[in-house]
Amino acid sequence: MTLIVSALLMSSCAIKDLHHDLGKIEQDYGYFKGQASGADGGSSVIVGLFKSDEEGITLADVRAVNLGEPFYILVQDADYAVLAFSDSNGDFAYQPGEPAARLDEPAINWLRDMELEDRIDYDALQIQQIDLSSNTKLEQELDFSLGAWRKVEKISKNFLKTVTWDDERFSAENVKLGMWEPGSFLEEVGNGLYVLKDFDPTQNSILLVHGINDSPRVFKSLVNAIPADYQLLLFHYPSAASLEYTSYILSEALDELVRRDQLPQLDIIAHSMGGLVSKGMIYQADEAVRQRMRLFISIASPFGGHAGAASGLKWSPVIAPVWWAMAPDSSYLQLIAGVDLSKEPRHHLIFTLSHERGGKSEGDDGVVTVKSQLTESAQRNATAIYGIADNHVGAVSNPCTLTLLTAILEDGTTRASVWDCGGADVSPASPNATSY
Repeated sequence: MTLIVSALLMSSCAIKDLHHDLGKIEQDYGYFKGQASGADGGSSVIVGLFKSDEEGITLADVRAVNLGEPFYILVQDADYAVLAFSDSNGDFAYQPGEPAARLDEPAINWLRDMELEDRIDYDALQIQQIDLSSNTKLEQELDFSLGAWRKVEKISKNFLKTVTWDDERFSAENVKLGMWEPGSFLEEVGNGLYVLKDFDPTQNSILLVHGINDSPRVFKSLVNAIPADYQLLLFHYPSAASLEYTSYILSEALDELVRRDQLPQLDIIAHSMGGLVSKGMIYQADEAVRQRMRLFISIASPFGGHAGAASGLKWSPVIAPVWWAMAPDSSYLQLIAGVDLSKEPRHHLIFTLSHERGGKSEGDDGVVTVKSQLTESAQRNATAIYGIADNHVGAVSNPCTLTLLTAILEDGTTRASVWDCGGADVSPASPNATSY
């Protein structure tokens, strides 16, 4: 983060790119926020948001939501229509007789019409009520089953798409795009939840969440430490986007997965800022998703924020949305600090403390301070805490980290023991957790 903020303050090109991109987002984007009512409370409500023009309507996005549950969708400038129905038989397809609704001119919270005070208040967005009725008959054939849904190019290219570690989406150019031009990233790449082999709904999964200015490639070295009976889910997002929105998108993707496939078990491994994204997701997750979470393993995560983000808010002429949440004592950090991790998912916290592999304790890992990694709330909620003598990125591939991951994944209910790793086994109850 220090390097990122320094680059921003020193580079007129970065400032120009970020300024232009955020200006384009403000002019061209908005949020549709909806809430469904009037249906059987025991059924999911399927909401399709369609772009509307003289040639008809085309699917832009879809949500499966609970009755009375507010939800939102980021949209580009266009005319829209909403078609929704209560999925009484759980097949994700509309049949006449299921309570339904159609809105041809739904209310959109266009950013250009909002009085933005540096950041978006998602709770304050105007809600469009979607009143479902058995008297409403939809003329369109609506099939949002997984097979039909994945035929929609916008969705199929990023949802459970099989990729390799060398996929172009994860390139250095796209990492840079996500950091300095998040709007362009969303248009050209998009948020994604990927797999390395065909998705198996019956197999236990591990979700990998990367940090700022990075991509899923950071986890490539972990593959050999993960048992073969797991499948990997790779979450990819633009670094500069607000953590509130990024964590929400991740929670919605997992909600869709559970609603459609009954995922049996989910473990989470997050690096750096990915730990903050993951805790935000856990906070927002539906109960059905939360029940499937077993472990949350964070590596070098700044749970206390980063002073570099605060400096960016103070001195930069252009503010990346992510900095609001990353600044120490932000409302986002205070919110996720209250997430109860005393039970599932159990939190195994791996912190980093050196500037080089096997180096001495420095009080930081070259990027994040030990103090930020070991906030009181993070320690209080942790099943176990482990110190790794390595730098911020090197810790992901550190042999002690890999051995730890294998041991934690075997059980996870108690602290894992790792030999010959120095201070790798540290009690979460110890006030001197960083002493070696």
